[in-house]
Amino acid sequence: MKKGLLIAILVLCVLLLAAGGVLLYLNSIRQDPMQAFAPATPLPTQTPQPPEQEPEWTPTPSPTLSPEEELQQMADRDFMANRVNILLLGWDQSPEREDEDNELYRDENNNFRSDVMMLLSVDFANKRVDLISIPRDTMANIYNVTGRWKINAAFAKGGSATGDGFHYAIETVQDLLGVPISHYAGVNMVGLKAAVDAMGGVDYDVDVRIELNGRVLEPGYQHLDGQQVLDYCRARKGISTDVGRADRQQRMLFAILEQLQSRDQLKNFPKIYLSVQDKVYTDLNVEQIAALTLFAMDLDLEFINDTGAPIYLFAYCESVEGRHREDITFLVYGKPLENGVSYKTRSETIETIPRNNVHYTDDYTIPRGYKVVTIEARPGYVAEVYLDKYVGDGLVSSEYLYTDRYEGNDEEALRGAASPKYYEPPANAVPIDD
Repeated sequence: MKKGLLIAILVLCVLLLAAGGVLLYLNSIRQDPMQAFAPATPLPTQTPQPPEQEPEWTPTPSPTLSPEEELQQMADRDFMANRVNILLLGWDQSPEREDEDNELYRDENNNFRSDVMMLLSVDFANKRVDLISIPRDTMANIYNVTGRWKINAAFAKGGSATGDGFHYAIETVQDLLGVPISHYAGVNMVGLKAAVDAMGGVDYDVDVRIELNGRVLEPGYQHLDGQQVLDYCRARKGISTDVGRADRQQRMLFAILEQLQSRDQLKNFPKIYLSVQDKVYTDLNVEQIAALTLFAMDLDLEFINDTGAPIYLFAYCESVEGRHREDITFLVYGKPLENGVSYKTRSETIETIPRNNVHYTDDYTIPRGYKVVTIEARPGYVAEVYLDKYVGDGLVSSEYLYTDRYEGNDEEALRGAASPKYYEPPANAVPIDD
């Protein structure tokens, strides 16, 4: 029975009882009219009873959890069951690059590029972390884009942080290194400054003099704020190559981790993250960040890249003639090489893959008989890559690494479809041979 119907029936019963009482009263008045003027019968006197007191309720305080216990409860245990690869990105977005009146302004056709790209590999079972930097000028096949580009363009081609930039970057790095990447985390320049300031800065032994945008950072051990850390990690011109800058970025990250760990600040990292959450881009949730924090609290920093085997990264350059990977820069992080020891990679082309086709798109601003090439054809190749070890200038060993195959790409061109009577060929137009 519906609640409203039940209430209506109860109300009706009350009304009927009241009506019945009135009818009985009127009937007695009709039989004895003087009864209506009789004095009212006094009601029996009731002795007031003291109200019953409810038993007092004393709340039982819940135990206050320590930060470590909070992390234990919050951490995602399933996330900690396997090795996790996370792509770390930093891109060149800054206030001056968002100002339309500034010469550094970037519009939607020139999106921000990820000049910092690192692969963070966390092995929960063996309590090990590896960090591999990928130089921004590494030539790569960009996901969903024709041709080969510098790898920092992957983020931009995907639309940067507000588009699919992270997806493009992950797919591109997966293809380059051959490892699955499940998560990403990234900051722009403003976000990096905010994150360092939120943790109270970092003590660091600056190894080079930094001059950037009128700011000067002198060498020596000192306390750095967010802006100074950003300048140290950004500076390149007149100081080092992009590879040297990647080295400084890795050393700064290790210094920050070591300081957070030694000062027992890691337990507060989820709170630090929440304070700058609007400036950090990641698909990691708070439970996964708590798991990483819990792992880092018990991490022996001596086990970061401590195998004695080099952790290397690739910087691919293209030769003008062969258009293949001509040089790979080899770097070591975590432990220095022995004196006089160096490594170089060598690429031997064993097959060339010609690309002779042209893909045309009609353009009615170009006269017939001409074309404007937008993407040049690039022949492909199959190459074997070796790692050579040198002592001084002498080659002492050579190790096969992998076989590299690049399919190349066909030419992309705009084909003239306009009347030659009314349109002149553009300066970059060339006659169509076929």
